[in-house]
Amino acid sequence: MSLHSTPRTTTALLAAAVVAGLAAPAQASMIDQIILNKCSAAMREDFQKAGKTPPEGMVADTCNCVVEQVKNRQTIDQAKTFCTKQSLEKYGQP
Repeated sequence: MSLHSTPRTTTALLAAAVVAGLAAPAQASMIDQIILNKCSAAMREDFQKAGKTPPEGMVADTCNCVVEQVKNRQTIDQAKTFCTKQSLEKYGQP
């Protein structure tokens, strides 16, 4: 799963604002959606480039995990690493 540098930087900054308590609840929800959408798009792109189809639920589970990890003060890269490992344990290597 890859996140391009500009969206990743923007997402990381927005996530940092949420973690720091600088964003209102409505903004937090919007930030969660941004992270979820960027993650899902990146995963779909990676699977498409690899010529594979992810198992049903894998993208949603992985990206929801990333959102939760960021809420728990993990960086995007830490969240991605943790959630990818967890997803591979659950779904196996597609």
